Amino acid sequence: MTIKERQEREAHDRENPWRPMGAAPRGTGLICDLLFDDMAGHFATEGLQYFLDVDDRWYQIEPPRRIYEQPMNWRPSYVRMKSELRRIVKQRSNAHENR
Repeated sequence: MTIKERQEREAHDRENPWRPMGAAPRGTGLICDLLFDDMAGHFATEGLQYFLDVDDRWYQIEPPRRIYEQPMNWRPSYVRMKSELRRIVKQRSNAHENR
């Protein structure tokens, strides 16, 4: 990572801070970034986007799958998915799990 890339990432983190899971908007279609925790420390899933459904389940958009790991924090991307697209992602994730 170059100095410029690091500075851009830090600026993005200041403008879009990580938020607690209790504040995540359920069923609104807001596309989010998620922060996870493992034995090695905290990690963000670069390039992957998620949404929180009404039933309190997180779904990854591409490739479609349901998230079973519990994320630590979230931050919005300020873009919303229409309910039809959310339904398609959920159907495809269910179909993938049932294979």
